[in-house]
Amino acid sequence: MKRTISQFELYRYQLLPIDRYLQGDLWSGIKTVDELLSKKNELFSAALLEVESFYNSRTETVTKRLYCQGDFFLFRIAANRSLHRETKEFTDEYIDNWPSVLVAIWNDPEKQLFAVQRRTTAFNSTEAVVKLILDTLRSVLSHYHLIALYEPLVEKQKFWDLIERYKGRIQKLEFEFITPNMANISESLPENLKEFAKATNSVKNKLDIESDPESSLHIEKDNSTVRALSDYTAEGGGNVAIKVNGLSKKIHTSKTVKHIEVSEVELQGTAEEVVGILKEILK
Repeated sequence: MKRTISQFELYRYQLLPIDRYLQGDLWSGIKTVDELLSKKNELFSAALLEVESFYNSRTETVTKRLYCQGDFFLFRIAANRSLHRETKEFTDEYIDNWPSVLVAIWNDPEKQLFAVQRRTTAFNSTEAVVKLILDTLRSVLSHYHLIALYEPLVEKQKFWDLIERYKGRIQKLEFEFITPNMANISESLPENLKEFAKATNSVKNKLDIESDPESSLHIEKDNSTVRALSDYTAEGGGNVAIKVNGLSKKIHTSKTVKHIEVSEVELQGTAEEVVGILKEILK
């Protein structure tokens, strides 16, 4: 019998202060931005526990919290996708249909990951699920003076494969990156770039390089700044857009989301068993 596999696509979220220069109490006795950042994951967990359901105005959804211990959460989120059929009495009939996805959130300060089950009968994309969750949490996090930004994880080699494929035709690279506050994924970024982003109070940053229209960019792996930016964005810190001569649309690395695979049989286990499997794969 064929083994059925379920894919989980991976996204990194980062928790940043809305304003690094705000004076006075930030939240419940927290007085400095450094203190706020030291407690950001604790506050994100509190936000997840405070919200009973993830929702928006476009789709009717229901949420069930399956697991919540320590820094790991597991949810099942269903969307109303009612089925339409015509009956033998020549009438229209709508049948309730609530396809669902599993969503794991690993709120460890060095992980900060979403793993979202890909199931297009429930949601068109896994990104729509991440956006649904963070949009719901926005007001709660704002109360804590925090904002959550996300980007997909991609294979690091993807960027360099594109550079090699279009060598001699690349006219522009656009690096868009979240102001880093996760040391484990931003170690390679130049310190002056990190400090500049923090000093200017930005949460998102953009660095563009462009050649003359009659020429092309010269991009090599031994360029430490390009390599650092490509590695950081691949780890969920941002996105790279590539403008290629002869192509009307830019190529975005974020369109190729990294994923893990879990058998459907394993997903039928208890919440604790499913969490154990996901944590082992995500290590």
